Amino acid sequence: MKRLLILSFSLFFAHISFSQEVWSLERCVRHALDTSLVIRQSKLLVDNTKLSGKSLKHQRYPNLNASTGFGINFGRVINPATNLFETENSLFQSAGISSSVNLYSGLQLTNRIRQNSFDQQAADADLRQAENDLALNVALTYLNVLFAYENLANAELTKARTEQQLDQLDRFIAAGTRPENERYDILAQLASDEQNLINFQNSVDNNLLALKQLLLLDPAYPLEVEVPEIGLEDIEALENLEMAAVYNAALNTQPVIEATEFRLRSAEKGVDIARGQMSPSLSLSGSLGTNWSDLARQIAGETTVRREQDGVFINGEPVLFEVEQSVPTSVVQTPYLDQVENNFGYGFNLSLRIPIYNNFQARVAVERAELDILRTKTENEQVRQTLKTDIQNAITAARAGKKTLVASERSLEASQIAYDNALKRYDVGAINSFDLINAQNRLEAAKVSMTIAKYDYIFRILVIEFYLGRGLRLD
Repeated sequence: MKRLLILSFSLFFAHISFSQEVWSLERCVRHALDTSLVIRQSKLLVDNTKLSGKSLKHQRYPNLNASTGFGINFGRVINPATNLFETENSLFQSAGISSSVNLYSGLQLTNRIRQNSFDQQAADADLRQAENDLALNVALTYLNVLFAYENLANAELTKARTEQQLDQLDRFIAAGTRPENERYDILAQLASDEQNLINFQNSVDNNLLALKQLLLLDPAYPLEVEVPEIGLEDIEALENLEMAAVYNAALNTQPVIEATEFRLRSAEKGVDIARGQMSPSLSLSGSLGTNWSDLARQIAGETTVRREQDGVFINGEPVLFEVEQSVPTSVVQTPYLDQVENNFGYGFNLSLRIPIYNNFQARVAVERAELDILRTKTENEQVRQTLKTDIQNAITAARAGKKTLVASERSLEASQIAYDNALKRYDVGAINSFDLINAQNRLEAAKVSMTIAKYDYIFRILVIEFYLGRGLRLD
């Protein structure tokens, strides 16, 4: 979740050390998004899909390849200069350039490019969904830390109150208005308060460790979270929304739904691609090349000689007839560049392929692609049903959480009144320390229940806001 609306946070726990860094929810989420291996893997999948699209788009253009080869022949070979067989070891080299382009193949390439575009958009939506899920997980862990903080603060207040009661009792004992054995009840309560304080401190440490692990921080990192002023009266009662309204909003805001739509379009393009295999294909190719051999020779010098020509008759009588002929006097190896130029050649080829019968492969590919559409539709329905179920559970849990919160508030209010009354009666000697401690324990239990109910309700509302696409807010 990239957009986090966080109102002004204020610190109210005195135990936070200045040597420790205080992180807001926004910073925690941002750090988690930057370091998460799951997010990194999702980004790599997006990049891989984009590379596939880049490769497909370049397949529209002709390819161009150059090649060359050098070798040696032994025994009987053809002399490239005379085209006659010769029995002689020789060296040879060939070089060429070739190019080809697909002119038409049933629009398979066009459909693959469109399919890849849908795959890219689905991968982008998957990435956003992974970011949303991670942000929600961070928010839950963050709230667990706040919950542990509040329990720890209540435990500190309780311990301070018990110590104050012990001081007051000591004054009463010194004045002779209270028996000394009442002191043991206060001491036992003080020991219980110290144990609770240690337990809640351990809870703070454990929840901070869970948050550090989620943020991929070292366990020894001095992390403290910023504590916002969360007013329950400012929290919108989203549990009163109808499930259909939240579900319809989630269909438009949740990237997972967007990803399913793009996957369905991709599967539909898969059918078009498979059908393209049954269409004729037309391609154009061309090449040019040349060669060289050390057997190639050319005349380096020549002379003119006269040779008698037999079979010449004049008036039926044989006549001595001579003709001039050029006779080579020496030959040399044909220069490399001359051979390359003289042996140069090129050609073009237009190829048409008409599929008639290919072992039913194309038809099977079409049917498999159509099955893939049905599978994708089923997965889409499953994703929507899961989303609907999650929203139903979230709203039901929020409504139950609100009822529990209201009941906890009433219980806390009644416990506070009972404790205040017990404290007044204790001050005038109407009850002993045991009765006072019982009233105090009921008050502390009510505070813990109230804290649990408050943070549970806050998280349920936060989940509903998440489905509504409002982002994560603590205000």
